[in-house]
Amino acid sequence: MSIVETTEYAKVLDAVRAWPAPMRLSLAESLLQSLHAEVQLPGRRGVPAERVQGIAATSATPPTDQEVKQWIDEHRMHQ
Repeated sequence: MSIVETTEYAKVLDAVRAWPAPMRLSLAESLLQSLHAEVQLPGRRGVPAERVQGIAATSATPPTDQEVKQWIDEHRMHQ
């Protein structure tokens, strides 16, 4: 930013700070909405959950709490 832009920015910020909170919030929302058309946000990352749901599913019954506890105990004994 140039010195002129910095000064103008500071003046605007000072003026807006004197506004009531609802007005400042409305301005902030309007500014953000105006940026959506200009700024490309990155697309979604990874694979949607719907596509990977059940990927590790098997026909076996899930382990019981006691089996999981035993596995954890065995794992801790071997460390």
